[in-house]
Amino acid sequence: MSRAHTRLAEILAAVAVFTAGCSFSGSGGRGHVPFDPRPLSAVLVTSVADTTRLREREESAVADCMARRGFKYVPERTRVSERAVTTNPYGLLREKQARQDGYGVVGEILSGTGDHPPSAVHHSTGWTEALEGTHVEKFTLSTGVVLTYRPDGCAYQGREAAYGPGWNRLENELEGLQAAVMDRVEEDRRYIDALAEWSSCMRKSGYLYEDLQAPRQELAHAMESAGDSERSLRSLGRKELRIASDDYVCERRVRLHEAVYEAQRDAEESALDDSARAHLRHYQMLKQKALGSPKSHQEKGLRP
Repeated sequence: MSRAHTRLAEILAAVAVFTAGCSFSGSGGRGHVPFDPRPLSAVLVTSVADTTRLREREESAVADCMARRGFKYVPERTRVSERAVTTNPYGLLREKQARQDGYGVVGEILSGTGDHPPSAVHHSTGWTEALEGTHVEKFTLSTGVVLTYRPDGCAYQGREAAYGPGWNRLENELEGLQAAVMDRVEEDRRYIDALAEWSSCMRKSGYLYEDLQAPRQELAHAMESAGDSERSLRSLGRKELRIASDDYVCERRVRLHEAVYEAQRDAEESALDDSARAHLRHYQMLKQKALGSPKSHQEKGLRP
């Protein structure tokens, strides 16, 4: 299935403890299976702390741009949910996560995260046009996807100022590249076979799930029935932990993490040409510069 190109910081960020390589080649030697495999050797992974710093820098740059145009822009309060940014993009679980937080579905509600979005504020047409821009342009990614953007808007220009010229396009290129790698992984026979074995393993435990997203979808539907009852939600939370624990056991039993790693390694070997590797290096350089240090927090835990 194809993945929408959403904001990098919202879906690709992750905490620094992930032991992924930086080789751009599929994560090292063929005999080594990394914990919690991630696309593109985790080059796009950003720690929670660094994600917060980058968003604050971006918001400040947008505010400066708006001020130069005579408008007041109040930077949005930066709040990064660790659950949101540490989720494995394939839906794989980690042992501690499964036993303590499950899929994070009920826990996100009980913690209050995301329950109260900021109230809508009405702005003038001029303010909105200054922020979003009015001049529409298009560019085609290397994957063939055509994107539209407004280069005269402060939202666009603020990001370019915060990270460097060309950041917006580079970010979209790499998100598209990651999506293409993941699509190849999910079409790989090794992944398909391991997923079928996982489904069979889960069936023996009483669950009728065909893919890794099915438990999350079932829990989200059950939450609608639970309403606002904290007692019902906590009961559902205990159920979630049981399902996630069984899920993790099955993932490890059928070597699903290994299947993802092997399929991803081969997908990257064929997908990453010299141009893609150059984009990845340039992305690292721009992000490090935006963070204001030679090495960001996340990279201290990664192999060079």
